[in-house]
Amino acid sequence: MSKLLLIPALLAAATLQALAAYPDFTSTTPRGAQRGSEVKVVLTGARLADFESLVFFSPGFTQKSVDKVENNRVEVTLQVAPETRLGNHLIRVRTRSGLSHGRQFFVGPFPILEEKEPNSEFDAAQAAELNRTLEGVITNEDVDYYKISAKKGQRISLEVEGIRLGYTIFDPYVAILDKDRFEKAFSDDSVLFRQDGYCSFVAEYDGDYYVMVRDSSYRGAANYYYRVHVGSFRRPDVVYPAGGKLGSTQKVRFVEKDATFEEEVKLPETVTEGYSLFSTTQEPAPSGNVFRLVNFDNVLEAEPNNEQAKATNSDAKTQSVAFNGIIDQPGDIDYFKLTLKKGQQLEVETFGQALGSPLDSVVNVLNEKGGNVANNDDGGGRRRLDSKFKVNVPTDGTYYLRVTDHLERGGPNFVYRIEVINSEPVLAFSSPNYSVNDSHYRQYIAIPRGGRMVLLENISRSNISGDFQFDAPGLPQGVKLVTGTLPKDYPSIPLMFEAATDAPLGHSVVPVTLKSTDSQVATVGRMRQEFDVVRNGNVIYLTEIHDKLPVAVVEEAPFSLEIEKPAVPLVNNGMLQLRVKATRKEGFKAPIRVLMTWKPSGVSSLGEQTIAEGKDDCYFQLDANANAPAGKWNFVVMGEADAGNGRIYNASPFSEVITAPAFLSAPAIPLVAVEQGQETVMVAKIENLQPFEGEAEAAITGLPDTIPVEAAKITKDTKEVAFKVKTHDKSPIGKQSNLFVRVEVPVPGGTATHRIALGSILRVDAPRKAPAAQPVVAVAKPEAKPAAPKPLSRLEQLRQEASGK
Repeated sequence: MSKLLLIPALLAAATLQALAAYPDFTSTTPRGAQRGSEVKVVLTGARLADFESLVFFSPGFTQKSVDKVENNRVEVTLQVAPETRLGNHLIRVRTRSGLSHGRQFFVGPFPILEEKEPNSEFDAAQAAELNRTLEGVITNEDVDYYKISAKKGQRISLEVEGIRLGYTIFDPYVAILDKDRFEKAFSDDSVLFRQDGYCSFVAEYDGDYYVMVRDSSYRGAANYYYRVHVGSFRRPDVVYPAGGKLGSTQKVRFVEKDATFEEEVKLPETVTEGYSLFSTTQEPAPSGNVFRLVNFDNVLEAEPNNEQAKATNSDAKTQSVAFNGIIDQPGDIDYFKLTLKKGQQLEVETFGQALGSPLDSVVNVLNEKGGNVANNDDGGGRRRLDSKFKVNVPTDGTYYLRVTDHLERGGPNFVYRIEVINSEPVLAFSSPNYSVNDSHYRQYIAIPRGGRMVLLENISRSNISGDFQFDAPGLPQGVKLVTGTLPKDYPSIPLMFEAATDAPLGHSVVPVTLKSTDSQVATVGRMRQEFDVVRNGNVIYLTEIHDKLPVAVVEEAPFSLEIEKPAVPLVNNGMLQLRVKATRKEGFKAPIRVLMTWKPSGVSSLGEQTIAEGKDDCYFQLDANANAPAGKWNFVVMGEADAGNGRIYNASPFSEVITAPAFLSAPAIPLVAVEQGQETVMVAKIENLQPFEGEAEAAITGLPDTIPVEAAKITKDTKEVAFKVKTHDKSPIGKQSNLFVRVEVPVPGGTATHRIALGSILRVDAPRKAPAAQPVVAVAKPEAKPAAPKPLSRLEQLRQEASGK
């Protein structure tokens, strides 16, 4: 080959090598920023050489500049708006060729002070100030000290972000020490933030105090990062009540261990995932308090209500209701009174520890006589000791809700909220995990120019039916949502997006929803995608739920897929070979993993196939059971390949597959036995379900080649069909089970494959052996024996003795 011919081939290979760079995003430095500030952030990872932008899931962030780009490191300058919400925010990296997994990025109220070693000894404590965020790392057996100054009576508060940063199973321990090294306040864990703690202390003298940070077990590593907020802020454990009706204005009480303060809050009009409250009258804490947003009324306990006879009465105007109270002292029991109707199906869910309350709730539903109807202790899950259960109301009448602490504890922060849900319509959807122990893999939409990407969405409905339409406002330019209507009986559906060939590279974070096709139905379906923030194998330590989908346009993929539309239907108890064709760019020969995204009810297939290196197709065998409904279905497959530098994806367009009723059926052929070397006949009794033209080819399937069986012909009038079976000395002895008759019924466009007589059995017996010849033996004739004397009677015996004979 000449050098001139080599150049285009090398250029094509180099181009393909530059493709397929779905980025890895491993860390940021710093791991957060002060709101209202400009900050330079270093991103580390892999396949970052074609970096374009960070993707922010919440407002308030602006990427002002990209300062430096390397394959494993990118430097950017961010502007964080003053109104940006405090706490954690999800970000991703977008390159020209893909989207990364998400990472946490925290926004705090204070300037950042970076740790400078050596600060591992009390006497070498790093100088700091109040109202600062300390960023550092705990290596093995490391202890970090910081020195601050405070005035007598001044509040010193700490809140640490360790495990919440999302890097590892870090269990931080923080403490405030006086000049004599005595711990005045400390925190290992907290109910609100799990392994991340917080504590407060009022200074006893003017002078120096010390902040200590370490791992609770003196472990450490290069990724044991922390952010410790040091200030005079107030750090509530919980708010009361811890939820309210959308759009309402209500008073809430911020509850600390030994103090409270009240504020009036205006709640948002629509549900906001992960909503939390911050004080607006006090210096706010670095993180908010969990607050439930619902569309039904609150009932607040009215003391005394620690007896059934003094139960707080429900005055809610909504079908569902939230009962709120505080187990404010050890041994306290709270009662609420409500009227229920026979047959009501109620879901009772308690929020206590999920809110930051230490309460280990035990909840009972009692009848008017105090008899137990239903109860629960720790059914709420999610590694919290909150109650959750269902109630089937047995009769009309008055019922009572009883709540207490499992260990009979109590205190001012033992807040609870019990939501009693009565037939509230709920519609939600989410994608399944596509990889073991990885909830992030392929949980985004990164569409190659001129291509598609698809996610499977599992649908969760409660007290809601009817058809719904997907809505995805604010998509990137050149992108369209292909999936339209969600039919009322679909438990899952493929959600497909498509990008034009000239779509500009870019991204949006899209609030995908489901809206009813009936204008009278106000319920909106929302995405609830749960991601692991920290996980170790099967143990999940921290998760987050997101209701927005990142959608990006990336560079064109080096392959495209297409499902060849079948010319014939898939019939009940039948099968169909579905061909997937690949079109490759010149020079791209890598194997393509082909994933079957979705199948309708009653249809099964393998989950994936592979188009081998350099090949251009693969096949999926679709199998329909007897109950598969007739209809027209949009099938789609997702392609995944490695073009030399990571994974790339491209999905096929939708392709219609028709399912239809079978033309015939037959029960299993009763057991047929044949001696090896002999012939027999297997007879199937045919039930004609609908007429067809011409002759169908029928053959018994499942036998080895060493047992030949003659095929047969079937028409629409055939009542039974016989198959001649031959055996010989190579035919295996024993049962041949799970046989069936494969019938190719002629239809327009080809033949529809049927499987009838499922479960038929043929038994091949060993040949019977002929009995062996017996030798002839001469036998001598025995001599005649004298006849035995006739027995005498007793009288005859006496006469014989008397005569002397």
